[in-house]
Order: sequence, then structure tokens, then C-alpha cells
Amino acid sequence: MKRIILSALVISASTLGALSAQTAALLPGQLAVLRVGDGVLDPHLKQSPVFIDQFDPQIFNAAPAATVPVPTNGANAFFFNSHAATEGLLTRSADHRQLAFAGYGGVDLLAKPGTPSLLDIQRGFCTVDAAGGLHTFLYRAHDAAEKVNPRGVATDGTNHFWGCGNAGGTLYFNPAGGQGTLQFQPLQNSRAARIIHGALYISLNGPDGKAIDEPAGIYRFADKAGNPLALPIQAEATIDLVVPVEPPYTKIAAFDLNPDQTIAYLADAALGIQKYVKTGNIWRFAYNFTIPQNIPADANHAAGCFGLVADFSAAAPVIYATTTEGYDGTVNSNRVVRIVDTGAGAAVTTVAQAPSDKMAFRGIDFTPEAAR
Repeated sequence: MKRIILSALVISASTLGALSAQTAALLPGQLAVLRVGDGVLDPHLKQSPVFIDQFDPQIFNAAPAATVPVPTNGANAFFFNSHAATEGLLTRSADHRQLAFAGYGGVDLLAKPGTPSLLDIQRGFCTVDAAGGLHTFLYRAHDAAEKVNPRGVATDGTNHFWGCGNAGGTLYFNPAGGQGTLQFQPLQNSRAARIIHGALYISLNGPDGKAIDEPAGIYRFADKAGNPLALPIQAEATIDLVVPVEPPYTKIAAFDLNPDQTIAYLADAALGIQKYVKTGNIWRFAYNFTIPQNIPADANHAAGCFGLVADFSAAAPVIYATTTEGYDGTVNSNRVVRIVDTGAGAAVTTVAQAPSDKMAFRGIDFTPEAAR
């Protein structure tokens, strides 16, 4: 069995080379998409090689212009569960110098076959810079009593990490701190994390919120007195609801906010992308973008979005997202889509489509900038 797996990995490397140009650098001003799968390994194995693909947001239905492969073995080996609906979010650091995502490391891919959240594999974060430099940070050993899924991470770019996940997975970690991880008790389960305008925000979906008797939505942190905490490192930190979401749009994952905190976009895994607008001190649902589907309904996994990032630099914000469609009960053959928000009827354009049912696009953000 081991011989078959090793052969598949060798084949997958040549397959990927035929799919896209590979380079050790990412250009600024482009889209970075976290791809899981190489077109060879079955996603039902629940462990697949991971890549960062670069796409030009102005060129549609093109192959990636560059790809950074994440090692599948050795000191920086890192992966996540290609079959899990909640894993694989991607964010850019607050200083714009790194991309970051969460997963599993300290062991070679498929060295311990099965669902990684149930196995004795360490949890960690992986960062990638503009030159393709990659680092992994392992912060937690496996807990046999709990199924712990690392879902995503936000970082300031200076080795401070804020993770999101289930079973106590909302946490702070500094590898240089020597104090292990700090779990934020008010948020045992969370979906996505993002640093926006210098402050950390976390999303909760419906079940997450119900477990702690809070509504689904976007949250930020505060101290005991209710004062905002931009980047919390305090054990006693509390949470403060920023953007409440309206049913039925509670299956949320990634999100983005404009710098003025008056516009919010959220990805719903089943229903598309929702826009909320703040008027005065009240957030109101504006409209939902339904995602047209390429896969027949009776064969399709889901009709929503997972990863999301928005460009707020123009009068009409531009939203980029990864879809949740796929065959055989999992996300695969899915797309990166683009929406110029001119209103509720704005067109949904495909930027890229995963060319195989053994590949899936998961998290998305903008490419990192080179250090000056």
C-alpha cells in the first residue's frame, strides 16, 4: 500500500507541472488561492497535497500564472483535510507580507492515513511570503478526547497568530512566547478569522453561535469593561457582536469588511454571498448574490461560497470567492468567482475553475507584497 501511495505522489508532481507554470515567487496585486489536490490523489483519502495558485483577477478562465507547492514531507510538511467542509481558509497578514493558513504538520502526507483531526498529528499554521518562502509553526498536539479541526488563521506578520477552529480552536499563539497557546473561552468554535484595519474579527455560524447562546455573525474582542481589544492576547477577553446575520444565511465561513466598517460581505456555504450595510449604528441585510451552478443539481455538493475577499479600492467593491460546488459529496471541480458589486443583480464571473474532481479551491486572498 505504501508503494502505491508513493507512486501516486510522484505522478502528481508531473501532473501539476503540466497544469500550470511553477515559480518560487508571487506577484503583488494578484489573487492567491489555496488549492488542495493534485488531480491524482482521491480527496476521500482526506489528506491531499496543498498549493498556492496565483491568478490575475482581470483574466478569466486561465491557468494559474504561478504556483507555490507546500511540501508533503520533511520539516515543513503541511496539509489539511481535503474532504472537510470547514478547513482550508486563507488570509493575508496585516502587514501584507505573508499568506497564512491552518492545518496539520510534523508528519509526512499519508504517513498516518485517515481523518487527520482524529489522528495523532500536530496542529499548526503555515505562512508563505512573496518569494515563495514557507514556514510552519506547530502549536498543538493531538487531543485524543476531542476532534479538533484547525480551520483558519490570521496573523500580523510578526509571528503572532490568531487561530479559528472547533473544540477550543479559537486561540492566540506566539512561537517565540514560550507559553503555548491561549484559548479564548467565549469562542470555543469559530469559522474564520481576519485582521481588518488593525483589529481581529471572527465569524460564527449558526451551530457555533447556538452552542454559546449567541447569534451567528461577525465578532470582535473586548476587555472585561467592554473596551475594544484590537489584537487580543488576554485570557479574560470577551466578545462583541459586530455584524449579526439574518436567517437563512447562517452557514457562514469567510468574510470581509471595508476599512470604514460600513459594508460587510459573508460567504454562505449553501446560499452564496450576502451583503450587509451599516446605517447609523444598525447593520442591515442588503441582498444576496446567488451563485449560478455548472454542476447539475442532483449531482452537486453545494451552491454557496467558502473563501472570500473583497477589493474596496473602487466605488463599486469587487468580491472574489471560492464556490462550494462539487461531485460525490465533497467540494471539487469548483471555481473562483468575481462579482463587481453594482447591485443585487450584479453578474457572477468565473475567474478560474479547478480542472479535476480531485482538486478544489478553498481559501482566497490577495498575493503578498515583497519586503522592502
